[in-house]
Amino acid sequence: MASFVFFFLSCEEEFKVNMPDNVADGIVFRGLISNGPPPYFFHLNKPAAISAEKWHYEGIEDAEVVIEDVTAGIKDTLRLIVPRKGDGVFYLNYWNYRTQKEEEVMMSSQEWLRGHGIYVTTKIYGIEGHTYMLDIYYKGEHHTATEIMVPKTEITDLKVQSFDLGEGKTASWAPIISFVNQPEIDNYYLFHVDGHSSLTFPISSIYRLFRADEHWSYSILSDEHLGDTVVDLLVSDGEGVRNIAPGSHYPTIGDSVFITMESISKACYDIYDKAIEQLRTDGGAYTPTPTNVESNISGNVWGIFRVSAYSEKGIFIDRRH
Repeated sequence: MASFVFFFLSCEEEFKVNMPDNVADGIVFRGLISNGPPPYFFHLNKPAAISAEKWHYEGIEDAEVVIEDVTAGIKDTLRLIVPRKGDGVFYLNYWNYRTQKEEEVMMSSQEWLRGHGIYVTTKIYGIEGHTYMLDIYYKGEHHTATEIMVPKTEITDLKVQSFDLGEGKTASWAPIISFVNQPEIDNYYLFHVDGHSSLTFPISSIYRLFRADEHWSYSILSDEHLGDTVVDLLVSDGEGVRNIAPGSHYPTIGDSVFITMESISKACYDIYDKAIEQLRTDGGAYTPTPTNVESNISGNVWGIFRVSAYSEKGIFIDRRH
């Protein structure tokens, strides 16, 4: 599971892995195209051993990154964002082509360490049913991936209920959802459980790239054994890199909870599934070498080019009952 920790997590606990040369010379890729508001952000960095002393990755700032909406015939060469320092804090500035405004994001000092190697789209939109191609040109190598944005599945109902963790542990709360699968096709989903709406922090925003992915709490689902209509499905709190009891990754219960349900391709689902299999096998001890989970991007690239349409549903929690 060590390889997936590279993609999604930042961890200050020291551990050692045997890193083959082809990994050290490769690219770690993060980011996605969604049906949410653009622009979309991507992070390219060099693989690095994680330790308490050096937990950030060296950003790659000399790559050419191109994303093409093949369906619409629009090719977008992404722009590198170079962080700047001012008044004791750090900033990322970029042009928001949707709002036609220059926008600014303030970063903490730790985020600034990871703030190099950020690329942003300049004109592309995520549209359901469209095909997107990623091309990365770096050190004379060409890496590519192609994904279709599977249409979203709407969450029709959301509830919160208490459930028993067992073995003498206290009960915990859990979100329960209902939805209707798209008929006559295989559906694959990725879930987020959060205390705020993705309308505030879209899943493909720079905030998610730096902050929401610090501790992986995603869960996946295939509808292989589900009917077309799914009622009261327990949404998992996701896999973690440590042996923590089920339910511990849910956000602290507040006044509201939001479930984001992404439709993903089978290729992306299989990558997540393999990573989860490794994590469960080694108990989060980082035993496997970080090359066992393949990417959907060609060549020495680790990570996923994810093209996801998503729906979201929130609920207000009445603490008086």
